[in-house]
Amino acid sequence: MNVRSGNNKKILHKINKLTLSTMACSISFMIGKNAVFNAIDIIKIVLYASIRKLSVEGSSEELMALCKDRTCSPDVVQRRIKWKSESRILEDFKDAQEKIYSILRKMRIPFSKVTIAIDFTDKLYYGNKNDRGVVGTKHQRGTSYCFRYITLSIVIEEAKIALIALPVKPFSDKAKLVDELLTWAERKVRISLVLLDRGFFTKKVIKVLEKHQLKFLLPVPKNKLVKKTIREAHKSKELVTTYEFKQKKKIVGSFTIFFVLDPDCKKREIWKRYHAFGTNLPVNDLTRENIAEVYRKRWGIETSYRVEKHDFLAETTSKSYEFRLFLFLVALILYNFWMILRCIIGEKFYARRWKTSIYVMLYSSSLSSTVFDNDMEKSEEKTVSFDISISVSYVKTWCFWLKNRRSYNLYYGFWHSLHQNYQKTNDLAQVWAVSCESTV
Repeated sequence: MNVRSGNNKKILHKINKLTLSTMACSISFMIGKNAVFNAIDIIKIVLYASIRKLSVEGSSEELMALCKDRTCSPDVVQRRIKWKSESRILEDFKDAQEKIYSILRKMRIPFSKVTIAIDFTDKLYYGNKNDRGVVGTKHQRGTSYCFRYITLSIVIEEAKIALIALPVKPFSDKAKLVDELLTWAERKVRISLVLLDRGFFTKKVIKVLEKHQLKFLLPVPKNKLVKKTIREAHKSKELVTTYEFKQKKKIVGSFTIFFVLDPDCKKREIWKRYHAFGTNLPVNDLTRENIAEVYRKRWGIETSYRVEKHDFLAETTSKSYEFRLFLFLVALILYNFWMILRCIIGEKFYARRWKTSIYVMLYSSSLSSTVFDNDMEKSEEKTVSFDISISVSYVKTWCFWLKNRRSYNLYYGFWHSLHQNYQKTNDLAQVWAVSCESTV
């Protein structure tokens, strides 16, 4: 849904406050009584790194150079994150997702029957393949190893919002992971259809879907049996058939597979001209192309989803499994809030624009952010100070970043507003906040 541009700033400010409050209330660290820095200081470093796509080291060093206030050293940030166990990190993420889910409910997004998508996300790794949590993947960009995560997302119009994510380890059972994701999701929403990619085409995963009594749709890998079936279907013109799973020559499961001709494919082999899909939906010759189109439209979001989600992922060369998991889940939380903004304001609200408003929220010297209690509906509020003085070099760095990102409208709009406001006041921090708000 779209709203008038006059309300965009109010909505933007509200979502930004919800983002910061969710992070502050959900993510906890082991902080001693005499510690100089608190959890908010650590979260600010991680947020800055995620927004700028920097490493934690680079984020901390840049803030130390640009800001007058004391900033956490990268060693402090990494040490606090590495002290968190895997289970604690996942608990914090689920707590944050509960708050995001409550926001979606307040937006009156229909959850009566939703389409969900389950997929893998790989973060390439160039270190030792025997490091904890490293799994094999298709060779790309000079490596065959990665850290892998499985996510379950709800598909809302042209957006995907991740409900839950889990790490995938070398000996993880794919079917058990899918079962855990579906069990958690069924407590929140009513699922009408499950979309998967061809990597989930296994007997165990199909059995899990049948156990939950869910409708599913996925592309079928073209093994020898499928290639043979396509050739026979091409001759007989019967493009809807039954696929059977066998174990020790006994049929242990079956579902429908159908084929859709690709009109643009001119390859000689018959089996390369067809797309194969598997489903337990009712399919016939009249509906098979429509069902394939549903999958194409829904899963077509996947390319932008992977690219945009990584736009919030901080860089790191750390070997720590927990540290990388933490950064990935923080990126997922930021991505979800950005998707909520896009659902409200419109598809043309780009990530760079939201990052600009987050800068203003975090680093304006006169700003204090409101952080709600865990209930988020209580009237009590905690005020967390974000007092960071912004120097001239920071303004230059930000403008340089905008120009390199080819955000010319924001770049020139910022400088025009900066010139006008600087004549009224000498407080550079105040000018910075006013100028950025005028360009959002």
